[in-house]
Amino acid sequence: MVTQAGGLRAPFPRYWLSSFLPDFGDGVRLAAFPLLAVHYTRSPTAVAAITAVQGLPWLVLGAGAGVIVDRTDRRRVMVAMNIVQAATMAALVAAILAHGAGLWLIYLAAFVTGIAAGLRGTAASASVPRLVKPADLDQANGRLIAGRIVGNELAGPAAGGLLFGLAAVLPFAVNAGTLGIAVLLLLTLPGVFQPEPRGPGPAPVSRAVSVRRDLAEGIRWLLHHRDVRDLTIAVGVISAMDAAWFAVFVLYVVQILHLRPGAYGVLLAIGALGGIATGAAGARLTRRLGPWPSLLLAGLTMAVTQAALGLTSSVIIAALTQFASSGAFALFNMTAVTMQQRLVPAALLGRVTSLYGTVARGTEALGALAGGALAAVAGIRAPMLAGALPIAGVAALLAWRHRGSAPAADATEAPSSG
Repeated sequence: MVTQAGGLRAPFPRYWLSSFLPDFGDGVRLAAFPLLAVHYTRSPTAVAAITAVQGLPWLVLGAGAGVIVDRTDRRRVMVAMNIVQAATMAALVAAILAHGAGLWLIYLAAFVTGIAAGLRGTAASASVPRLVKPADLDQANGRLIAGRIVGNELAGPAAGGLLFGLAAVLPFAVNAGTLGIAVLLLLTLPGVFQPEPRGPGPAPVSRAVSVRRDLAEGIRWLLHHRDVRDLTIAVGVISAMDAAWFAVFVLYVVQILHLRPGAYGVLLAIGALGGIATGAAGARLTRRLGPWPSLLLAGLTMAVTQAALGLTSSVIIAALTQFASSGAFALFNMTAVTMQQRLVPAALLGRVTSLYGTVARGTEALGALAGGALAAVAGIRAPMLAGALPIAGVAALLAWRHRGSAPAADATEAPSSG
């Protein structure tokens, strides 16, 4: 078992910054990619496809990312993926300066950075237990989630739009620079990221068979561990229902709230503030309530705010629901991730984390498509109203199935199955 490096002092602040800088760079890049694309096409489908291309690697890699993370030094994975992203951004900068960029190159850059971000994110989540004590995991995850929201949803996109207005190459150059600094920070961390030692196993087999066997081991563990299995099912439902209304939220702002399109960004920023507040205070809440009641509170809050959003035409109420909904979503994610890190054996954490992420991102994509179709048939409010009941139902089911359960234990204890 790898020795943990300590509490939230010592190396953790450097690790936090090494995570925040790529998240900030992701936000810069995500804002700049569509702005760059409109120089080459005016097709809404072609521009929207950039976002889909960046999410596609989750469905391509799936739990295979977890197999890589569990077999490799996790710091090495994060460093390598940061370098891949930085090199891709540098190549894009060179192409823009040489007037050789085109839509195909933007798609390729988006896909490559999406693959790297998926692997880096899986390794980063699985690395947290190596750096903090089990009792500090909730606080550490809260700070990481708050930083991710600031980077991806607030500071990053704002900086990306501003930098692109100054020069098209600047957002991508800044993204490459932040990734380079993150690599240097990762290299200063203690050597606690090695893969868990593997005991004597079956006779040697080919690499392909070995990968399939490792993947099957992760899937079997997930299916037989009631707590983590239920969390994964719940996040699938919640991600789908949340993405369904968010996919048409910009139209809701214009058609239902009767605001200018620029107000869309303002409401997203208000929502991000709710997530940041939860990241700062969520650990105290989960420690007071316990993990399962915290998940119930988060789910019911998401359901109520989603229904309220579908029923109101008030800008003030819409802003308040955005704040509360994003805060609840952050609370759910923080609690669920902390439970995984405590319950999943260290040798399987990468695979289970990537399976969880694949379910979340896959259902998110399906939910967005379904939300758009439902809005076209039944109106803009329909996805918001339709999603509230499933979210409330899955949160209540989680709480009922695990009523009286003890707080999440460390993975060194015997897992419950059912």
